[in-house]
Amino acid sequence: MLNKKGFLFVVTIFLILTYIILSVSVWVKSIEASERAYAEFYKESTIELAISQITHAKLDNVTRSIMFRSLFRLNEHTMNVPLAQGPEDDETRNLRGAFRELLVNGSANDSYFIGPGIPVEDSSLSAWASNLNSSLLAIGSHLSRLDVYDFNVSQSDIDKVNYTFNVRLEITDNSNLSSVSRVYTISNELEISGFVDPVLTRESSAYGSDNAFYRQFYFNKDQYESNLEVDVIPVVESGDILGGQGWLYGYLVSPDNADSLSSQDRHNFILVGDFDDIVAVADYDSFAGYILTNAPGEGDDCVEGGVHSESDTFNPIGFESARGGGAACGDMEINCGAGACTGNPFIVAPDFHIDNAGLCRFLNGTGTSSKHCALFINMHTYEEVISHPRDKLDVDEDHTGIYNIEEMRDFVMCGYYTHNPAAPSYLQRLLEDSYSRNSDEFGIETFVIGEYASDDDIYDTYSRLDRELFSGSEGIRIRGFTGCKDYATCAVSDEPPSTGIFVVSEDVIIDYGLDAIECRAGAGCE
Repeated sequence: MLNKKGFLFVVTIFLILTYIILSVSVWVKSIEASERAYAEFYKESTIELAISQITHAKLDNVTRSIMFRSLFRLNEHTMNVPLAQGPEDDETRNLRGAFRELLVNGSANDSYFIGPGIPVEDSSLSAWASNLNSSLLAIGSHLSRLDVYDFNVSQSDIDKVNYTFNVRLEITDNSNLSSVSRVYTISNELEISGFVDPVLTRESSAYGSDNAFYRQFYFNKDQYESNLEVDVIPVVESGDILGGQGWLYGYLVSPDNADSLSSQDRHNFILVGDFDDIVAVADYDSFAGYILTNAPGEGDDCVEGGVHSESDTFNPIGFESARGGGAACGDMEINCGAGACTGNPFIVAPDFHIDNAGLCRFLNGTGTSSKHCALFINMHTYEEVISHPRDKLDVDEDHTGIYNIEEMRDFVMCGYYTHNPAAPSYLQRLLEDSYSRNSDEFGIETFVIGEYASDDDIYDTYSRLDRELFSGSEGIRIRGFTGCKDYATCAVSDEPPSTGIFVVSEDVIIDYGLDAIECRAGAGCE
């Protein structure tokens, strides 16, 4: 009996111990499983936390900096080595490819260019990813995937380059058990103002490094959104012009203020006022020319073909002999005694006032100030008027007048770019044969003048529009611009002005409305 009881006790104790051991084992396994789950949860949470710090805004800022640097490098490289054209239906394919490689790898291979490619630089997404990995190692993870796809580049305005692409990032723990990925859609724009025009540098460099142009892109879209916004403005109706001789561009000054000008500055100024007030100015003949605001006096002693003798004007018309009031007289002549004779250009415009003219900048030894400027044009030169006095009275509505050309001068002298559908866009300027291309929406052009473009043997016979300068387009001289402000500086000579005579093609004259001030009609320029 006792033996049976002892056996049952031993069996019972064994079962209890077995249950305890099993329970402990299950508990241990549960703890281990819990720890593994917690560890995996911790890793996933850590990765989630890490990738959550890479916000869209932060990645947009990073890629914008890289894209700006990449565009700058691409622009600089194409100053010497242009991009090759893509297929006929996709001329910018190589541009996109090179731009994408610069973004991702910091380099662009030779296949995109007419020449060598762009060597590697740390400014890239790959370099950024490498730095990111250094940080991720501290939490036991790494960037396992970086994909850039659906990359595109275009223009939304004449001075803006737009880009769009998708970026897929994947972060994985170092045991490769957990990973998290995100897709970012990036879209932004870059302004090109301040970049050097690559095609101008590339084309001019063909004449030697000393002739290379480094013209920067600058825009003034508020005033010059397109070539149609650059105006030459008549300030006096042609019917209100009574005659004159020659042509001249310059600053305007009234007789009341004439004495304030130094003798060194007077040759840049046009005296504006009544004849009596002008000739009352001491050394009035030291001024460049005159705008008379009084009608000449008419005599009735001689009349020929409706032309009366004159007084109170420059180079007054007279007759060799008088035969009574209103009767026909002898040959017409210049009668200096009835007014004053001058070889300087002048125009007679009774309705003109200095305030009608445009404001311009005047620079002298004391600083810079604003003054009024104007260009006036007559039909005949001084030499023609002296030989045929009646020529002084010829007025043609298309080629006689007083003009405000300050908008055009500001545009040309400041080197702005503006839109013209006949010109290449910025992105097309990165490609080979840039000047053979055009963009209806984003074509841009500028005028090229200045000391750096003053080689008469290379440039001065060709149109100063940048897309025509290197194509052999013969130029027509335009009055009132650099090197062409009066007859003397615009005339052909063995030593042309150092800043170059401003010439453009027939197409440019039409595009910019320059027909009234070009040199083929009216008082000549040669």
